[in-house]
Amino acid sequence: MIKGMIALTLAMVWSQGALGVNGAHRVRGYLSTGSDAKMVAIEAGRDAGITSGEVFRAVRPTRPGQPTPVETGLLKVIAVYDHESIAEVIQQGTADSEARFGIYGDVMAGDLALAQRLTIAPSKVLTPEISLKFSSLFEDPKAQPETFELTFGGRAKLREMVQSLGQMKVGMLMVEGHTDQRGDFNQNQIESYQRALTIRQYLIDDLGFDESRITAIGLGESEPLSDRILPGHSNQSRRIVLKVVPMPNTH
Repeated sequence: MIKGMIALTLAMVWSQGALGVNGAHRVRGYLSTGSDAKMVAIEAGRDAGITSGEVFRAVRPTRPGQPTPVETGLLKVIAVYDHESIAEVIQQGTADSEARFGIYGDVMAGDLALAQRLTIAPSKVLTPEISLKFSSLFEDPKAQPETFELTFGGRAKLREMVQSLGQMKVGMLMVEGHTDQRGDFNQNQIESYQRALTIRQYLIDDLGFDESRITAIGLGESEPLSDRILPGHSNQSRRIVLKVVPMPNTH
């Protein structure tokens, strides 16, 4: 069943309370159909101050008498327009949403997107954000256009760079693929995702990372390091970024 069709009726039931959630923007629906659909449209854009890379909690308003919304997943904005944003579902469903909604516990049309507000105490140790040049990891696409393979040196570089992560209480590791602004937009999106997947699989298969704690995201050309398409500038934008979300301090 296409995601969101059942939610159409649910959204009508929740519509009275939905707009009462501060800072909430409605999820209009998925951009494609099928169980592997990952991209959703949010009914807010630059006009609401949304920026590319922003992370939202997807929540589902509950019926009267149950005032606390139920979280259904996490969304990361990858493209922003005047009155609309496109986001990738980076976490689908939660224990609470599965317990409450069963098979309809994933992100659905009619859910609300709430901006994540992270507060880090001064005593917390901030984990690093590791950015690696595309050219230091992958085979040259000019020589092998269809390859997404890591070079021998690229594998060694990854082993070296992620050693510090093994000593940290990592909650989630996000592997972001980025391209420059040359070429077809959609093709750049696909290629950045494929290379992020390659990195993710290498970390799992060869370096022993927990697959449930690594997410691959393809951001294509949506977050260039430079808007100038000049020699040297585009190479800066073609990169893999590892972003770490630390585990909360429980003592």
